Amino acid sequence: MIRQIGHSEAASFIERWHYSHRCPTGKNIFFGQFVSGKDDLFGETLYAVADYGIGVNPYQAKFLSTFTGNDIQNGKLLELKRLCRIEPKNENLPLTSFISKCHKKLKKEGYRFIISFSDPAYGHNGGIYRAANFKNLGKTNSETHAIDADGTVRHRRLYFRYARRKEIDVAQARQELGLKLVKTLPKDRWFIVL
Repeated sequence: MIRQIGHSEAASFIERWHYSHRCPTGKNIFFGQFVSGKDDLFGETLYAVADYGIGVNPYQAKFLSTFTGNDIQNGKLLELKRLCRIEPKNENLPLTSFISKCHKKLKKEGYRFIISFSDPAYGHNGGIYRAANFKNLGKTNSETHAIDADGTVRHRRLYFRYARRKEIDVAQARQELGLKLVKTLPKDRWFIVL
């Protein structure tokens, strides 16, 4: 069974099972795939979660319109931000089927376009998107992130926000936070028309 779920249920699942261990903020639409089980009061277990929302790039719709030739408006475009499932995987519950059912629900709500990204830095080659009939639109540009003393990659938002709060420039913010700049690998861009 697939149904829309709330932020708290989705966030705890994503933080456990997604490789980023982070649930995006902002407007999100979460779907959960439930399977029959004996683990909870209602006889069902959350198996997979998909998180759709507004992407961080405010010009994405315009770029995609030019790139694809489709008339894409911000209100009709969502980004598939997170997709994860429990381990071990159940061969009878392919994520492609889950994505397809989520897309049917989103289409009923008026959404027409989905964009997503696969990150080769985490070993992702986009196979799930290819199997779910997304079209590969090439690679994004590299991004600049920062790493802390432990080698953990920290998004640039961290030091931008710190600089704003402290009213200092971003270079000083990085220095105070003990961060060094690194370039990420380009991500693969995946797109589907619902």
